[in-house]
Amino acid sequence: MNKKVLIIIGAAKYNKGSEILLTGTVHLAKKAGADYIAVSSADITKRENLFLPLVDKYIPRYSDFVKKAIIRKLFHFLSRFTFLMDLMSLILYSGLISEAKNYGVIILIAADNFDYNKRRNFLNSMINILRKKTEAKILLYDFSINKDNITKDLLSDCPKVNFLTARDSLSFQNLKSAGITNLEYCPDPAFTVKPEFIESADIPNGFEYVGINLSNLILGSDKRKSKKILNAYFGLIENIIFKKNLNVLLIPHVFNGADLSVLEILYEKYKKTNKVFIVKDEQLNARQLKYIISRCRFFIGARTHATIGAYSSCVPTLVVGYSIKSKGIAKDLFGTDKNYVINADDISGDELSDGFEWLYQNESEVRNTLQKIMPEYIKKAESVSEIINKLLK
Repeated sequence: MNKKVLIIIGAAKYNKGSEILLTGTVHLAKKAGADYIAVSSADITKRENLFLPLVDKYIPRYSDFVKKAIIRKLFHFLSRFTFLMDLMSLILYSGLISEAKNYGVIILIAADNFDYNKRRNFLNSMINILRKKTEAKILLYDFSINKDNITKDLLSDCPKVNFLTARDSLSFQNLKSAGITNLEYCPDPAFTVKPEFIESADIPNGFEYVGINLSNLILGSDKRKSKKILNAYFGLIENIIFKKNLNVLLIPHVFNGADLSVLEILYEKYKKTNKVFIVKDEQLNARQLKYIISRCRFFIGARTHATIGAYSSCVPTLVVGYSIKSKGIAKDLFGTDKNYVINADDISGDELSDGFEWLYQNESEVRNTLQKIMPEYIKKAESVSEIINKLLK
């Protein structure tokens, strides 16, 4: 009986959301009975690892001979032609595919990788290749997807895996309505991960904080839109520090400068007030970031797993969302996304300040709801271990 599990995920080295998702998945695979766990992340090399508990081996996604970025770009360009995609994948990921033959169960992290465009992607190819090249059972895990992005390719690939899970009920219904049957609803594994205590010099003691996370994806490349959104955040911060007499803690959730590049704009504008602070330490792991988020009185987040860190710590949270995952998770927790999620594309004025005002006025009710629902919600997230256990047998 092969109880070795391979987990394949996107970039998890700097993306703390992917890291905490992966941390939860590893823990649940171990709980399911896996006796050996390997992880393949898209952005690690042969000599790197992610220093996660319970992981026995790290496997780079890319083969050794495609180390140079220009070669990868050429192969990815050729992969845009559908008829060449599986062939290019066999070459790009030959080392990973060869290694995958040693595992009894392979978990492909779906997340929102199918929800950005309607072209075949890495996961489509991996499903086809792994089914042909290995005897492993395959779990396509943690889906978020709009109805419009359920393509013919996806519908043809889903029956090739042994099981799928959706992380929110909206995505679950979209997949179910499309005729997919080997499917279960399991909330994101990040909900199950416990925070790790950390004393950080970036966080002075004795303050009540409103945590704010802003993604560079929210600002985008449209300068006019970016200016509107930044002005909305300026109004939000001024409401918090001047009208509510609270403090602001700016918290990145994707490192390597991605989130800090925009959070520092906010910090520089208000640092002289001595009421706005920023977490700059990019050596923190995802569990430590979750601890920092858990200390906030309120949280306003753009990165999904930053908001999951707040939700699962029972911190009243306002999400600045841009996809179905934000609405779906809020609906599953509160029965509606109204007052809990603001569409990033709709921000042009006082939407953020008004949204925080509602959260402030309803603080006790929101926190009580989270405290009431979270134990069962986390238990539901942990139920994926039962699915993995069945696949391991």
